[in-house]
Amino acid sequence: MHFTARKGCSMERAWAIIGKITQWVAVIAVAFLGGWITGRIVGVSPIDVFITGVSNADARLLTPGDRRQQFAVFWDVWDLVEGNFYQPEAIDRQRMVYGAIRGMLGTLDDPYTFFQEPEEARQNRESMEGRFEGIGAYLRVENGQIIIDRPIRNSPAEQAGLQPGDIIVAVDDQPLAELIAGLSDSDASARAVSLIRGPAGTVVRLTIRRPADDRVFTVAITRAAIPLITVNSALLPDGIAYIQITEFKASTTELLDQAIAELRPQQPRAIVLDLRNNSGGFLTTAQEVLGRFYDGIALYEEERGGVNKELRTIAAPADRRLYGIPMVVLVNGGSASAAEVVAGALRDERPNTTLLGEKTFGKGSVQNIYTLRDGSSVRITIARWITPEGEAINGVGITPEHVVPASNEAEYAAPCVPDRPAEDSCADAQLYWALKLLREGIAPPAATATVTAP
Repeated sequence: MHFTARKGCSMERAWAIIGKITQWVAVIAVAFLGGWITGRIVGVSPIDVFITGVSNADARLLTPGDRRQQFAVFWDVWDLVEGNFYQPEAIDRQRMVYGAIRGMLGTLDDPYTFFQEPEEARQNRESMEGRFEGIGAYLRVENGQIIIDRPIRNSPAEQAGLQPGDIIVAVDDQPLAELIAGLSDSDASARAVSLIRGPAGTVVRLTIRRPADDRVFTVAITRAAIPLITVNSALLPDGIAYIQITEFKASTTELLDQAIAELRPQQPRAIVLDLRNNSGGFLTTAQEVLGRFYDGIALYEEERGGVNKELRTIAAPADRRLYGIPMVVLVNGGSASAAEVVAGALRDERPNTTLLGEKTFGKGSVQNIYTLRDGSSVRITIARWITPEGEAINGVGITPEHVVPASNEAEYAAPCVPDRPAEDSCADAQLYWALKLLREGIAPPAATATVTAP
């Protein structure tokens, strides 16, 4: 979410959720980059603010005369192509326009300022509303193949037996490789999603190749409405509340309030807030989440022209607050954007709060996302953000006070929440040390906390 880009590997990964958003609410919000889009209305165009990339150099606005002069050469080339290219049937004017837009944005040397064609933009706009109709699986694009990254829990995809790493060979007997040939990863992902998703109650046939045993099989999956659960919680032994937030979607605050309503009567004495692999989401949601844990500054934005803007937490009802009690926030390299805002703000502003885990991703700039007249969108970096204590994290990330590498060695037994709640324990070094710190005041050994310089 969020595109958003799920963020930090050597190959370009295109992430998408298979599904069709149920239009149950019109979301008007400010958002952080996690690969997902929504909007607030400015004139007639939705605008979205996401956390990402770098830089917002000042520039002189062109007058109408300047624009005509600047674009004269562009139209000269356009006319030459129209009049002289030897295969006129190959001329696709829409692709030429979109290609020109991409080329223009590419000159800014900012990977977070980019253009999306209508179908991909629509999928991104829809994905943050939190309820889908489809099979319920996350996809990635790898080496020209569409791969199941993971099925959503209790989704039709999971119930049909789809597994992480499964390769989608065909959709309704249409070979997928042919349908996405020559497309970029993001366009291939958008194409696959448009083929696989559909209304609840309809059926899609997927031909799957499973690399683990090189087996090819076809499965018919009935699509369904799939709420995306972004908050998981439990009361662990010794009165420690565990809260995991996986993304900051429009529905996340309501889900967090439900979790707090269940936890508060049990009078937790400490909190583990798990933001690992949380790739971001809405800024307003991040501010609302922070408002459940303290009242104060959430972040500062440094805008074009050197203007600084203070953004505060959004207050929660008194019965939906967990103020004051000790907290450990778990983070890692998959914690990005809005997750970094929340982690940095809790560290800087909330008493008795400690970060533990691994250095975060480091997305520290802000974008506006403008929906254009044909449904396409352009994402433009307009500012950077810093933590309440003035730390700029873009490209650097946040290093927790207690650096603990991920480990599943048996010595780090901890309650299995939320992935395997039926089991008594599992290995999770970061959760193990968070609980040990809260229960016994024992921090991880210094040797564990070796930090590699960025």
